[in-house]
Amino acid sequence: MRWPDKASRQLLAVSLILAGLAIAAWSWFHWRHADSAVPMQSFDLQAARLDEWKAYGGSWNIADGAIHSNSYERGAKLLAGSKNWDNYTLNADMRFDGVAADMGVIIRSNDESRGVDSYNGYFIGLRSLDGTLMIGHSNYAWGEARPVLVPGGVHPSIWYRMRVTAYGCNIAVSAQNLTTNQTAWLAFQERSCVKSGRIGLRSLNANAMWRNISVTPAGWNDYQALRQHVDSVEQLVILDGPPWWTPWHVGMLFAAALALALLTQLIYFRVQQWKAFTITRERERLAHEIHDTMAQSFAGVGYQIQGIRRSVVRDDLQDTRHIADQLSVAYQLVRRCHEEASRTIAMLSSSSPLAQENLLGALANTARKIAGDQIKTNTELIGSSTPLNLRLADALLHIGQEAIANAVGHSDPTVLTITLTFEKDDVELTLRDNGQGFDYCPATAGFGILGMQKRARDILGTFNIMSMPGQGTVVSVRARLQEANRRLRLVAMVKEWFVKTPPGFSPR
Repeated sequence: MRWPDKASRQLLAVSLILAGLAIAAWSWFHWRHADSAVPMQSFDLQAARLDEWKAYGGSWNIADGAIHSNSYERGAKLLAGSKNWDNYTLNADMRFDGVAADMGVIIRSNDESRGVDSYNGYFIGLRSLDGTLMIGHSNYAWGEARPVLVPGGVHPSIWYRMRVTAYGCNIAVSAQNLTTNQTAWLAFQERSCVKSGRIGLRSLNANAMWRNISVTPAGWNDYQALRQHVDSVEQLVILDGPPWWTPWHVGMLFAAALALALLTQLIYFRVQQWKAFTITRERERLAHEIHDTMAQSFAGVGYQIQGIRRSVVRDDLQDTRHIADQLSVAYQLVRRCHEEASRTIAMLSSSSPLAQENLLGALANTARKIAGDQIKTNTELIGSSTPLNLRLADALLHIGQEAIANAVGHSDPTVLTITLTFEKDDVELTLRDNGQGFDYCPATAGFGILGMQKRARDILGTFNIMSMPGQGTVVSVRARLQEANRRLRLVAMVKEWFVKTPPGFSPR
């Protein structure tokens, strides 16, 4: 047996693929046409057949050959059929019980959900408030054509026969009073229309009933049979939405007003807390300034007086010149304390330009003023010196001054070493003494150490103390040379505001 050549095999494969595609297209077209074909159907309104309908809101049941809407819910609807039904005529008899009612039928419905106007399709109904026959397009909004008056009006407990034909973008309607046989007609056209969809029933503000519901395919002649009774075809007019003062909107407005009031109260309380916290921080700052100035000077005075006392106790009368020199130093310290107090009261607490250019010199000068020549002070510069910004220089100067005052006043050292280290983007200040040392416990730190820690936090630096009895003390602080990132400083400030609100504070 001879197999077909390669070209024949390729031609056969292409033919099979094309045949498969043709069969698939024919099947889809046939299924689509069958699904869109409108049957000639009269609905069997028995209780067991309610599952042919799908409810969106409301309360529905079938009894005595009619569908009953037992709810005053606005926009409750009951749907049936296929969303692919296109040209058809819907017939239904309907009546309502109550006043200010609005009831009718829905055609070409799609995308349904619960709520007023929550679907895309057309509603044709009778409105008892003004006695009219109306048609509108709902698409989660509402547009309505000009309604027409129903002869004799629209009244409860009277059956009306509704006939609606939709062909293309043309819809025609008739509504007949089955008691008086008076009829109203309406024709409607929309350029960009909904061309297919389900049928449905809808009521607003009243209980209602529908019977004799049927649907049949429709053609152009069916539309013309109703259209010929009207003088003009109506177009869609976009109407204003419902008034804003619905219960839902009023409730939302009340909730928004209440939320705004609570938010305003919360903001007021928080502003009062921030104000009190700011005052507290300022008081702390002034306390630290006073401690870093007068307290340091008093420490120096105490140190000089202690030296004089030792000379007196030793009865070293030949050392009177030395005692006079110590009294002179103490007097100068008292004068300096007075000057510092005056500057603090005048709130002139910023660091001098000398500290920015020569921090080591400023700290060495502080050590000489406090301890005189009785403590040897060494200074050491590591790395390339860089001028410090005002904020950084002020913090390092005050931390160094407090560390010197603590060493002189409490540790009784003979040697004090001050080291300033510059490393790329960082600067580190270290003060080391050979005094008595102490057992350092952060939980029981005194006011001076707390002040140094706070100043280190203000420049986003790290602060450390290492000390043991008999082995001296090392105080170090490390920070970045450049101005701290503003975002980080803001985060630190906000954290301090919210986390460290003064305890026991309550706004007045």
